[in-house]
Amino acid sequence: RVDRESCDESSSRLPATSGCAQVQETFLDRMGLTWRDATALLGAHTLGRGSADFSGHEGTWMDTDEESSVFDKRFYDEIIERAWFPRQNENAGTDWTWGGNNRAVTSMALNTDICLMFDIPEGDDQACCTDINSGNCRGNFDNVQCPFANEVRPEAFAAMETFKAGGRGGSNGPFYAGFSVGWEKATENGHDSLSGIVFRCPSEPTSSPTQHPVPPPTAPVLCEDVTTFKDGKGRTRDCAWALSNGKCGKFGQDKCPVTCGMCPCGTVGEACTHSSDCCSGICLGEGTCV
Repeated sequence: RVDRESCDESSSRLPATSGCAQVQETFLDRMGLTWRDATALLGAHTLGRGSADFSGHEGTWMDTDEESSVFDKRFYDEIIERAWFPRQNENAGTDWTWGGNNRAVTSMALNTDICLMFDIPEGDDQACCTDINSGNCRGNFDNVQCPFANEVRPEAFAAMETFKAGGRGGSNGPFYAGFSVGWEKATENGHDSLSGIVFRCPSEPTSSPTQHPVPPPTAPVLCEDVTTFKDGKGRTRDCAWALSNGKCGKFGQDKCPVTCGMCPCGTVGEACTHSSDCCSGICLGEGTCV
C-alpha cells in the first residue's frame, strides 16, 4: 500500500507450514475452496524458492534453479516420485528434503506439501520417508514408510495424482485447468458484483447506425517442436534429449514447446474455456481443444 511501509499482519492470511490442518483452515474453512482447489494452488510451488532469511526454509521445490522458473506440473512429479525425509531446521522447525549434501541446489518441501499425498502428523515430529522402496532415504527412516493420505484426505490425494498426469513429460493440461478454477475462486472471493471485460468501440460521431463490434475469429497459433537443434556446444540434439536431461527450461520455449508442455495455448485434448485458449483456435462445447 502507498500509505504503509510494511504489512506484517498479512502473513497470517497464508497457511502456516505445520501441516494440512493449516491448509484446511486457510483454503477450505476461510475461503470456501475445495481440497482440489487447494492442491492446485499449492502447485504454484513449482516456481521460486524458500530462503532462510525470510521463511527460515532454504531450498527449491524443483531439482534445479532452472526448473524452478517454469510454471508447470513438476511440483506433483517431485512430491510423488522422490524419497522425501524430514530435515530438522533450527530456523523454522521441520521441513523435508531428498538427496545428499553435495547437491548444488538444496531441494526442499514443507509439511503442507507432503501432507497432500501422505498422512503425516502436524508440526515438527516427523519420522518417516515417503518412498522406502527406492533405497534413497539415505539413512533417514529407511524402514519407516510414510502412509498415503488417500483415506484421510481422499480429494487432495486424488488431485495430486490427477495433476501429475502421466509422470514427467505428461500433459500440463489437468494442472492448468485445476489451477485456473482455484485461482478464479480465490481472487474473486468476497466479490459478487464483478463483470467480464466488454469490447467497446470509441465513442465517435457517426452518420450511420453504430453496430456492436464483433471480435475477430481466433487465428490458430503455431506450436510445434523443431526436429533437431544445436545445444550450447554445437552438438545436435532433439526434444526427447531436452526432456530426459532436464533442459526444458532452456530449450522448451523456443525449440520444444510441445514435448516440454510449454505451448502458450492448449494442444489437442487439453481443457479450454474459449477458442482463444487453443492452438487450433477451436474449443469444443465440452471444453476440449481439438
